Amino acid sequence: MKRALTHGAGLHIAVLQHEPETGLGRFAGLLDEAGANRELLATGGATPLPAAVQFDGVIALGGSLSAKEPALLETRRWIRAAVLGGTPFLGICLGSQLLASALGGLVRRRSRPVAGVHDIFLTAAGKEDPLFGGLSGSFPALGWHEDIFELPRGATPLAGSIADEHEAFRFGANAYGLQFHPEVTSDDVVRWVSEPGYAGFLERAGADFHTVRSALEGATPRLNALAEHLLERWLHLVTSNAPMRAGRALVAA
Repeated sequence: MKRALTHGAGLHIAVLQHEPETGLGRFAGLLDEAGANRELLATGGATPLPAAVQFDGVIALGGSLSAKEPALLETRRWIRAAVLGGTPFLGICLGSQLLASALGGLVRRRSRPVAGVHDIFLTAAGKEDPLFGGLSGSFPALGWHEDIFELPRGATPLAGSIADEHEAFRFGANAYGLQFHPEVTSDDVVRWVSEPGYAGFLERAGADFHTVRSALEGATPRLNALAEHLLERWLHLVTSNAPMRAGRALVAA
């Protein structure tokens, strides 16, 4: 029986969206169930992002762009300021690469893209981490990326895979980067492959759309549980951090 999320009521979460094809997926319904308010912020445009201090936490979504794109320079600067200012952060795929890059980690292109469901393995630190603790030592998740990152100085590696050494990391107490996608559903992939850029990505990965979609559908129960676990734990961190952020905001005012 599915349990309701117990943290998140009244939180104000910024969602950084880099292109319209990518969305919150599973996380959308979970945020609604938790009672968290979300504000979708488009990156890469002429309009500056609102100050991070206005939000209790930030979720940065994935996308087909590179973290090193000039159009995302201000986004990287915004993320750095937000994280160093203590705002809880959860970056997914491109969001994790932006986090790594913003904090000084190197982002580079893989020799071949990763596309498909594969196993993620927790490190010793991952098994004890507030976000990942309570999960089994390994779990399936969707990989869908062409760029990888090296950890910024001071980051804690939390998970890896056969494909990539770094699948998740934590910086400080509240900032997380996930190379894999816990939020993506098979319907999301259907939408993605209608875009020429994503279709080309699958071809470069040597992957078949129907195989990827079938694997996603088959892993749905475990992926649903994974998304719920990670988001619940992250919202708990955000909730715990909110009073401290409110105090800092009052001092600043």
